[in-house]
Amino acid sequence: MPGRGSIAATFRRQLVGGLCVWLTLAVPAYADEERLGVRSAAIETAQGVLLLNAEFDIVLPDGARRAIRDGVELTLDIDLRLYRERSFWLDDSVASLAQRYEVSFHALTERYIVRNLNSDAQSTYATLDEALDQLRSIHSLPVLDRSLLDPDERYEARLRAIIDVHTLPGSLRVVLFWTDDWEQHSDWYEWPLKP
Repeated sequence: MPGRGSIAATFRRQLVGGLCVWLTLAVPAYADEERLGVRSAAIETAQGVLLLNAEFDIVLPDGARRAIRDGVELTLDIDLRLYRERSFWLDDSVASLAQRYEVSFHALTERYIVRNLNSDAQSTYATLDEALDQLRSIHSLPVLDRSLLDPDERYEARLRAIIDVHTLPGSLRVVLFWTDDWEQHSDWYEWPLKP
């Protein structure tokens, strides 16, 4: 007859084995696939104002899509930073812009809402993919007055996108911690900027 110590050890092994199997199944097969990224970005000047144009790759896993449909709000942050390049010292930060968007599902109308959290402007879409298409492309977003940049200096722009996990309720953050479906940061996209 096995002792209590061996039963407890067997139970721990089975528990750990079951947890490993669950984690293997819970992590999407495309975990290495880029889900959030900056495809292209450029800054143009119009009437003395620098304007950002950018294209993003946004791929949401099925669990995130279901959660939005069930009432979870997803926040997308667009983070733009401008630096003055210096030869013998760290680059000098000149300006930064944080643009925030929220995607939610309105159960009564069965439409997806994209809201600009900076301006409170919003639009609605029949499908989540249509709503995400709205976020995948930014056109003519005002960044900075061109007169604030020295035409004799060299500048660099850096852009990234972040899906904000902190907008989720605490209990969902604990569950989704294991799958890492919600905390997504794109790599920085960098390019030279000529004022």
